[in-house]
Amino acid sequence: EGLPSKKAKRVPLLEPFWAAGFSFSRGHFVVNVPYDQHLPMIFQGEEISIGIRGFTYGYDFYAPHFSVCFHMYATGDNTAKRKKVPLFWNHSEQYAGADTKSMARLNGIIRTHTSKVKPESWNHIEEEKYGLGTVRTPEQFFSIFGIDTEKETAEDHLCRFVGQPMHKMFSEHLRRDNMGIDYSKITYRYKDPDSKGTV
Repeated sequence: EGLPSKKAKRVPLLEPFWAAGFSFSRGHFVVNVPYDQHLPMIFQGEEISIGIRGFTYGYDFYAPHFSVCFHMYATGDNTAKRKKVPLFWNHSEQYAGADTKSMARLNGIIRTHTSKVKPESWNHIEEEKYGLGTVRTPEQFFSIFGIDTEKETAEDHLCRFVGQPMHKMFSEHLRRDNMGIDYSKITYRYKDPDSKGTV
């Protein structure tokens, strides 16, 4: 994130990722992309699950062109206060193994680690309800934003592209009915500009 440009239009900016702590939408989003009740003990993964599933249903995500809120982490003077706050994993021993099974399901649904997460290794219950849409594919998302799910790597410095550059480039492909970006017309693939051999 950088400072907003004084020349840029003050409009919400297209973003690739969904944020649980700052999410507003019409009600049909949560109807089409509900929280998966079969993912107990998932914390790291909730946002990518909802984000990828939303992307496949054709939803686009936007953020204000400047920061309007922040998250206070447990640092400095706040550490002692924050350490007293109960966390959802405080009783994780009561759910031993649930996080591993949930992560296998999450990765299976959004099609990450396909060489490691075999279909028979995860729970497919209500997969249609908590699964993917048909407008776009997870593979489109990963390819466009420089994410290799098998090697578990991502191109560095994506933040330099996200915001004004992404918004300007991708908004040209807004569907005529204004129902989202037509990602089938986007041939762009993010590559870290600082990597050797990239432009």
